[in-house]
Amino acid sequence: MTAPHIGNTGFNEEDNESRRIWVAGYVVRDPAIRPSSWRSQRSLEDELIEQGVVGISGLDTRALTRHLRERGAMRVGVFSGPLATMSQEALLERVLSAPRMSGAALAGEVTTARTYVVPAVGQKRFTVAALDLGIKARTPEHLATRGIEVHVLPATSTFADIQALGADGVFFSNGPGDPATAEHEIALLREVLAAGVPFFGICFGNQLLGRALGFGTYKLKYGHRGLNQPVLDRRTGKVEVTAQNHGFAVDAPMESDVSAPADAVADSSGIHTAYGRVRVSHIGLNDNVVEGLECLDIPAFSVQYHPEAAAGPHDSEHLFDRFIELMSVSTHSTASTPSTAKDSA
Repeated sequence: MTAPHIGNTGFNEEDNESRRIWVAGYVVRDPAIRPSSWRSQRSLEDELIEQGVVGISGLDTRALTRHLRERGAMRVGVFSGPLATMSQEALLERVLSAPRMSGAALAGEVTTARTYVVPAVGQKRFTVAALDLGIKARTPEHLATRGIEVHVLPATSTFADIQALGADGVFFSNGPGDPATAEHEIALLREVLAAGVPFFGICFGNQLLGRALGFGTYKLKYGHRGLNQPVLDRRTGKVEVTAQNHGFAVDAPMESDVSAPADAVADSSGIHTAYGRVRVSHIGLNDNVVEGLECLDIPAFSVQYHPEAAAGPHDSEHLFDRFIELMSVSTHSTASTPSTAKDSA
């Protein structure tokens, strides 16, 4: 954490964005001695201890950040208890033997074990199947407040599962890991696209849309982390301030609209999948990285950042309304759609 003072507001159950803390280690400079908030139920340190997350303090975290910006993201170890008594050589060996992020398949570790439903607030307008790749609680809440009944599905779900819901749209969430490893999720998304089901993806979902369309992905030097990341929306010409947390990006041409590379690739039966034209819709202004994709001939779009950001910024919440507009103009119904992309091609 690059802010110098962490833990001032403590921890409460109401603001959780996930069912647990997923980080393996937590590094801060100056942890708060005690929380100071009327909503606090316990300290951050108590919660880290309860969840078995090792932490370390007293580091110059901004100097550490500058180090990573020059040299790129790297493996690290934080040790306590009996492990901390090992020799430096033994500890270094443990760090060097840890798996790299490139090639890591992590969505399966963080996804929900079973489907659950977030009911629509007020009158129900649509049903959305949301694939949990590491979803934040605020995401289905944003959809629910707009009259969407959200069925949050495990990452192992199939297109038949989506059909069984009669979903009007499909959403792929944020999540950790290398998108190149998500072969099942990419295959599922290709079925969704080929069937013409309206699709919206964020963060990891954006990377998977890129790969489903035939583009590549690559690992960023140190990723995009934190608030106040400026992104140009090429549709409106406006710059939106966004929250981001990812280490991979889509490799797609920004100069002009292109045909999806997957259009030229036949499946095992020789049938070509037609995704049509694709546009890079958003660009990160700090480093000119692809921050969004828009399909021009099928109902699908995605962004690399977090429009559901809690506690903010909120510049991009309108993207949830855009998803609703996409479903509103679509005549698609998964209940009557063929079960495979091959059949619908």
